[in-house]
Amino acid sequence: MSGNKHEEGLQWLRACSLVVADSSGKGIDLGELRIVFSTKKGDTQTPNSAEIRVYNLSEATVSRMKREFTRVVLQAGYQSNSGVIFDGNIRSARTGRENGTDTWLEIIAADADRAYNFATVNTTLAAGSTPADRVGVCQQSFAAKGAGAGHVPDLGGGTLPRGKVMYGMARKFMRDEAQTTDCSWSFQDGKMQMVKSAGYLPGEAVALTHETGLVGTPEQTNEGIKVCCLLNPKLRVGGRIKLDNKSIQQARTDLKMGAQRPPKMDSDGFYRILKVEFTGDTRGNDWYADMICIGLDDTSRLPLDQLK
Repeated sequence: MSGNKHEEGLQWLRACSLVVADSSGKGIDLGELRIVFSTKKGDTQTPNSAEIRVYNLSEATVSRMKREFTRVVLQAGYQSNSGVIFDGNIRSARTGRENGTDTWLEIIAADADRAYNFATVNTTLAAGSTPADRVGVCQQSFAAKGAGAGHVPDLGGGTLPRGKVMYGMARKFMRDEAQTTDCSWSFQDGKMQMVKSAGYLPGEAVALTHETGLVGTPEQTNEGIKVCCLLNPKLRVGGRIKLDNKSIQQARTDLKMGAQRPPKMDSDGFYRILKVEFTGDTRGNDWYADMICIGLDDTSRLPLDQLK
């Protein structure tokens, strides 16, 4: 499949589900219609986003979309491997027409944006509080705005000698704790997660070869290792992929003074996912994941807002 975006092996029978729901969780699945989507997910504090178009909805469903539904859950993959690739709040919905017969409704959604923008904390912790205690306070605040608790590593047992006043935006305190504990933090599919700067999410790495979905040639760039593959819901921000380093096109070395160095190649071929963008069209060719990754021991490529 080198360089060509063709599907081989067992990855040929696509699966897609798009559930839209109201605040009580009641909703409908639009997966039988044509769906075109693009989701952007990253290891950054700001919410992930999705643009989803659904074609030829009934007028009654369009009306409900604009009046009732507040949440969208998109699952995609193949029948042997399908899962959630975006879970978020509907921010807007607009309608349009592609031609004389086909209409569409476009959904713009954000992942846990209410938690990010509106979660506040107002409490005082006694002397001896740990990073886990302070993260727990933030998690409670995020939960009140609809974001659950995701993976949090062992943050260590360092305690504060004095009491801690926590008053203000929860995201500000999360930023402080992430910096103190050498972690990144983000919202992923409705949950707040933390990952050590030199760590990764638990679970097996996704091995990518041209036989298992790799598309084209991975490329070493100043931004990170760019990788394209067939859509796979197991690809998670903070998770790992496994590459054959021989398959990676290495970056050209710039000898200019002060030039940014390319990212390190991991000696064992394991790379942590910093960004992943899923694109798909249930009636078209697009069904891919595009990633930016770094070697597990290379923290120099973490997003700037995580290193401040």
